[in-house]
Amino acid sequence: MMSNRSWGFSFLAPAIWLTVAVAAAQPSPTLRPVPRFPLSADPLTITRPVEAGKPFTIAGEHGAILGEQSGIFEAWLYPVKILSQFRIIAEMADFPVPVDVNKLASVIEVSPAMTTVTYSDAAFTVKQRMFATRGDSAGIIVLFEIAAVRPMRLTFRFKPEMLRMWPAPNFGVPGADWENGGYYTLGTDNPDFFAAVAMPGAKPGVLPPYQDHPQAYSPEWTLAFDPKTDSNLSFPLLIAMGDPKVNPERQLAALNDRVHELYAKTQDYYAHFFDTRLTAETPDADFDRALGWAAVAIDQGRVKFHDENGLVAGYFESGDSARPGYGWFFGRDSLWTSYAVNSYGDFELTRQALEFLTRRQRADGKIMHEFSQTADLAARR
Repeated sequence: MMSNRSWGFSFLAPAIWLTVAVAAAQPSPTLRPVPRFPLSADPLTITRPVEAGKPFTIAGEHGAILGEQSGIFEAWLYPVKILSQFRIIAEMADFPVPVDVNKLASVIEVSPAMTTVTYSDAAFTVKQRMFATRGDSAGIIVLFEIAAVRPMRLTFRFKPEMLRMWPAPNFGVPGADWENGGYYTLGTDNPDFFAAVAMPGAKPGVLPPYQDHPQAYSPEWTLAFDPKTDSNLSFPLLIAMGDPKVNPERQLAALNDRVHELYAKTQDYYAHFFDTRLTAETPDADFDRALGWAAVAIDQGRVKFHDENGLVAGYFESGDSARPGYGWFFGRDSLWTSYAVNSYGDFELTRQALEFLTRRQRADGKIMHEFSQTADLAARR
């Protein structure tokens, strides 16, 4: 665990010193950065220079991370958009200018189990590693690995969203309240509808006094990084949907303790993905890889809906809306996709997709066109 230390950042302006003073709350003793662990290679891995404005998608049965290759993203725990506009600012000791880290995105590495955006500066490197869990309701994890030649401070900012997919009702503009357990509660006008988000080892940003003049501050964490003591750590972004019956700190701590396990389970799922599915070996390695990725991409459209599995039609950032692209269940798309699924031998997925549709088949035999992930939460008219 990082020690609670402060450095004399001589470059910090008085306003920033005020921010640090207000953010005197300590990191949680329960939530801790995790030791770095080895990552497995995958033959489907694609590594490319970042292309500004181009999207990326990390999707699983219970959640998704959708963003641009600059690394800015929105996070979903289905069927709720938890947060968006996640950004990073860096301040280095003896360097007087804050650095917009997202503008330094240089390389993106995509494998079935994990996507990594690397930010490169002459004085530091940050790797943003993201994955969606397979076979586990934990949902999504983001890990930050940092290397630097001098002490630095990273600020992570985001916008609370707490939006359920249409047509479910929502509950006002969410707030972000810092809790003594070392996390933010993203609350709404419905006390039972909230989420908890944390970054172990980090402190909160600006926490204005209760009776201060009304001003808008983005929720943020500030992380003091010392290359002498912290270079072997990963700093996870932990996100959990609130449960009125469970203490949020306990939810986050359980997730914190399982980060390595969750990655290992996800990696193992993809390591054995083609054990029972068709693959191709042709003189064209790029063709073989593209065919493998097509099967993986279809599988990443499998979404858990209560005790069922259905196929959604595709993903994209939601922007100001509450719908992640075509992240709903579609009848026609599922039926057409079943031909492709059968071609590589995943007959179990075809069965699940067909059963999902037939349970909602109309009395006259018609299959639904689309079915929202919150259809069961909408008030009946």
